[in-house]
Amino acid sequence: MWTVVGKALTGSGRMFLESLQSVGESLKWEKQKEAEWLGSSQETRPVSTWSPKFWRKDLEEQLIQYMTAQIPPLGSSANTNETALKQHLSQLETSFLPSLEHGSGVFEDAGLLSTYAHCCHASWTSHLATLTDSSHFSFSQCLLVYEWGLKMYKSGSETCLGPRQTPQHSLSSDVQCLLWIVLKTEEKLLAAARKEVGRALKEAFDIGKPPCADAAVIQMLTEKTEAAWRVSESLSEKVEAVCLEECLRFLE
Repeated sequence: MWTVVGKALTGSGRMFLESLQSVGESLKWEKQKEAEWLGSSQETRPVSTWSPKFWRKDLEEQLIQYMTAQIPPLGSSANTNETALKQHLSQLETSFLPSLEHGSGVFEDAGLLSTYAHCCHASWTSHLATLTDSSHFSFSQCLLVYEWGLKMYKSGSETCLGPRQTPQHSLSSDVQCLLWIVLKTEEKLLAAARKEVGRALKEAFDIGKPPCADAAVIQMLTEKTEAAWRVSESLSEKVEAVCLEECLRFLE
């Protein structure tokens, strides 16, 4: 059964549509059996090795594994500069996500679109979460990831199986996951801003530093606030707040 799915994923989907439809029918049967199994009492449940959602879980694992393997590579986060990160995010948007959407047609015809769409979101949001987990990203790098994630969230993830194509409950769950990642990225971004301002303050007030060193701190505060403002006014206010808090903490 999974051989058919693999062949459909590698570009021969239409040739295997009939077989792929049988996979969809099998999953419908499984869902029906699951409902019967859950609806029966524990005493009357048949002794069986069959487990609810077993097939669907296998299908999701195969889809996510394949989709994750298609994500454009990005070097070590410790050695990733802003240009490389911009190119990577651009590849995700212009190549990776459209390729997933392109492959959705045959799964829709086979009655498997909701599962396919869920796995699409799971694969690339997991990758985005991995990017935001990096402890090496600077404020500007965090801002790039934040801006891109926010863009995807505001678009309703229409670049990868939009709202009109997926069941509302499935889409809601996936979009909420993306929102959570955006919020976690915001936390990383603010932490990076605080860290960089704190480091600049220490350098500015070191004995032997030129009198103009404090001007560099003011310039940094201005640049970070303005960069955040280009994304959103509320983010700019948050960045300004954490920077000022760090300044006050340092002066204490």
